[in-house]
Amino acid sequence: MSIEVIQDQIGRFLASEAPEVMSIKGAWGVGKTYAWSTYLAAAKNKNKIALGKYSYVSLFGINSLDDLKFSIFENMVNRGSIGRKPTVESFKSNTTQLLQSFGKKSFQLIPSGSTVEQYRSMIDSLAFLSLEKTIICIDDFERKGRSIEAQDILGLISQLKEQKKCKIVLILNDESLSADSSIDYVKLREKVIDTELRFAPTAKDCVEIALASGKTGTLLGENIVKLKINNIRIIKKIEKLAALLVPLIKQYEDQVMSQALRTLTLLTWCYYSQSSDAPEYNFVISRTSAFSELDDDVSLSTQQQTWCAVLRQYDNFSIDEFDLQIASLVENGYLDERLFRQEAALLNERILAARSEHSFQEAWRKFNESFNEDSQDVVACLSDSFKNNAKYISPVNLDGAVRLLRYLGKDKLATKIIDLYIDKRRADTELFNLDSSVLPGQIKDGEVISKFRIKQESLRAKRSLQEICDLLLADENCSDEEELLLSQAPVHEYVELFKAQKGPKLSQYVDLCLKFSRLGGTTEYQKQISDAAAEALKIIGRESKLNASRIRRFGVKVD
Repeated sequence: MSIEVIQDQIGRFLASEAPEVMSIKGAWGVGKTYAWSTYLAAAKNKNKIALGKYSYVSLFGINSLDDLKFSIFENMVNRGSIGRKPTVESFKSNTTQLLQSFGKKSFQLIPSGSTVEQYRSMIDSLAFLSLEKTIICIDDFERKGRSIEAQDILGLISQLKEQKKCKIVLILNDESLSADSSIDYVKLREKVIDTELRFAPTAKDCVEIALASGKTGTLLGENIVKLKINNIRIIKKIEKLAALLVPLIKQYEDQVMSQALRTLTLLTWCYYSQSSDAPEYNFVISRTSAFSELDDDVSLSTQQQTWCAVLRQYDNFSIDEFDLQIASLVENGYLDERLFRQEAALLNERILAARSEHSFQEAWRKFNESFNEDSQDVVACLSDSFKNNAKYISPVNLDGAVRLLRYLGKDKLATKIIDLYIDKRRADTELFNLDSSVLPGQIKDGEVISKFRIKQESLRAKRSLQEICDLLLADENCSDEEELLLSQAPVHEYVELFKAQKGPKLSQYVDLCLKFSRLGGTTEYQKQISDAAAEALKIIGRESKLNASRIRRFGVKVD
């Protein structure tokens, strides 16, 4: 049933005074309640609601018919207040009208000495008697309490229609009904339900219903339609997270915004979806290279091949460092704004570089988007992209490009590109650390691995003790590599470092090196660092009584 038919049927239902029961059923999250509320508000704004009162009730947690009856009364609002949540004031108003309608004589029927429960029962009964000519929405039929039977709820609905002249809409996920409830619903719907609607909107329908207009809504809508997401709960989640991203990237190229929203849409869908159509979240997160599917040693299941097809259709999606920041937002609900802005700026640079004639992206398109016998063009474009834009190519994509060249019999060119890449990126010292959180296990070409390790060792040898300390002072997250390098430094280098300082850096360096001894559960490397630093201070302290007194402030005494 098309969304237009659903809208027309709901409009007809609301515009008529005739008692009627309508059922709206559909899968989890497709937006049944959201659509009902949207079309109800639209009808109110057009003054096309026939009855004067409205009540919305969720059956979640309701365990008795008395509770359901009172909840309908408690949540009742006037037609003009549709769209607002019931309040204490609206409840007081309902109660006042109830008392006025029955008068004081009604309470003479309550025997003296009645208990609180008996008094409440009488109020409940009077409240139910007041429910006449009311539009009632009963939601979450499949989530009713265990102590209330489906047939009793349907019986009450029939009573509200026949005796109280109400209009009732029943919203349910028929796929999640318990066996007994499903039997009762099927058995009784012919007698109780006048109009039954199957709500199964397309992704385009959901976009039109749920997303606000504007640039962000348009970009999100395009992504949602491309992925065929028809779950409004997930779409609203995407929209909410997008509101956190967009203000942080407005100053960059439009493509930064486009990639951010493209990634956010996919990852949120995969993370929250219960549909088998959505690729597994961890599978998507692991797709870190445009060349991910070229590995002969990776055997994909039929399901994984289907996921790969989804990702290929979604601009051949692979994840980079910028996308990983968005993944953190999806998983945690918040961003590390400093890291996100940093990666956004780097992405902006890569986008500007990618506009050149010889970009890496262009080389990949030549490979991926045709079956032409143009291997020479592909190879030439790859080679040129590394000459011109090595700064913007990740090590993972270097590895993929090298393995493709080897497969094409271009081993010499592969070696040349590796050497060129290392030379162009020589200033990015952390790039060559194969043990970092970004790279473990993702680099597979033996020559790339070997030359990265050689480069890393050469960079280690060139680092002075002061450079390592400066690096650690700038970033409190000490890595195992820096700890290893500090632990390997001889005592005389610590003496030279400390004595060379003539300012506040002295205390910073000393405290940095001694801090490991002040921590519980230190590693062997950390103990070696603290011991070497303490020994260096003792050596300095032995030089004079003045220095001996100076080192005491660090908790070190000359033996």
